[in-house]
Amino acid sequence: MALVVVLALLCAGFAALGYLQGPKLSSAQIDTDLVTERAGQQLRLFANQPLAEVDADDISVTPDAPFTVTTSGAVVALQFEAPLAYGAHYDVEVGGVTSQVEDRASTLRYSFTTGSPPIYYLDRGEKTDEIVRTAPTGNERTVVYSAPGIEQFALLGTAAVVTTDAGDGTSALSLVSFDDGGVEPITLPAPGVIDSLDSSDDGVTVAFTLTTADGAYTDSLMKLNLEQGRDILPVPALDGSPLTARSWFFVPGGVTLAAQDESDAQVVLVDTSTDAVTPLGTFTSLDSISTDGTRLGVTNPFGPVSLSISDLTETEFAPSPIDGVTPYPGDFQLMRGTALVQHVVVADYDANSFENLFVFDDGRRSRELFHTIDNAGSIGRISVSPNDQYAAVEVVPNVASSVDDGRTVDPRSTDVTTVFVDIGSGSVVKSVAGFDIHW
Repeated sequence: MALVVVLALLCAGFAALGYLQGPKLSSAQIDTDLVTERAGQQLRLFANQPLAEVDADDISVTPDAPFTVTTSGAVVALQFEAPLAYGAHYDVEVGGVTSQVEDRASTLRYSFTTGSPPIYYLDRGEKTDEIVRTAPTGNERTVVYSAPGIEQFALLGTAAVVTTDAGDGTSALSLVSFDDGGVEPITLPAPGVIDSLDSSDDGVTVAFTLTTADGAYTDSLMKLNLEQGRDILPVPALDGSPLTARSWFFVPGGVTLAAQDESDAQVVLVDTSTDAVTPLGTFTSLDSISTDGTRLGVTNPFGPVSLSISDLTETEFAPSPIDGVTPYPGDFQLMRGTALVQHVVVADYDANSFENLFVFDDGRRSRELFHTIDNAGSIGRISVSPNDQYAAVEVVPNVASSVDDGRTVDPRSTDVTTVFVDIGSGSVVKSVAGFDIHW
């Protein structure tokens, strides 16, 4: 009995000593992959005792990353306002931490390294096409699926919905597992051609345009929720009829999509879970959606416009000067804030020459990221990683010698490559033989 009493006293003494020394970090929790893909992810620091309110001014994150902080019981939660960089080491220090009952301060320290989520792309060959997994940097090249006549694909975690050439002028749709190579054919409403295939962030919803041989659908936007079965249903327009889409994008973080109706150029939002349709206005084109999902890149008769989804504020903009010269605008991809990447053309009329450039534009000036050797090539589709760290630009190195691959859907040059650029440094970090980048 005496021994038990002594041990109990010792335990109580150690516990009291721990409290007198101030709070200690007992564990931490963060999804190191998801924190590079989405804003609003949390680092949760668990202390060994309930804490007094922690002030954001007492917290440092290195390298710098904007955040908000909340304190609940023994947990300090840092919520990052933007995705973090890939493969980066972060040090977090929370100073002046006190318990709810003692004012003895201590410092909580935690370090973590973010992940580098895989990137997928399509590499077409003469007989067999390949869906390839890689990373933003390095030489990894892993074929996750191959088949003749792959037209497009949309990611669903470690699976994908894939369209292939059926051999009779129509498309075939399949669900493919990257884990075991299993293929499940999915029946279309009627034989036809699929284009503009993409998937939402929920991992089960895909959409695409469909033109059927029987005339029932022409460039009609269709949706498929694989969790609810294999029924392919039309996405409605404002009047309830199937939406004929000129262009469209899923809004990051959900199952809502933005589309431009071919019939009247109206841009709409459609919640694919409820079919609720919201009109946003009539524009010349729908070009991109910002990486944070808050704005649409559209054009009106006067040029490019940033359209706020929440309040429909329209902000017209023009390409910022590059080396003092204002370029001509081309395709653009909105990023967070006022930044974007864009294909521009710089003309020198005295020399009768033109430069095709891929640039980063912060709203004040443009900075060159890439141009083809001797300006002999062309710059095609562009995309930006979810964390605004890298840009991918499709390039045909030499237009004069380029040969079309002859595909019915999404034809490309047989020489098309995709160049990855670090936006911050302007450095080309890698290139791959292929296109259709999926971050």
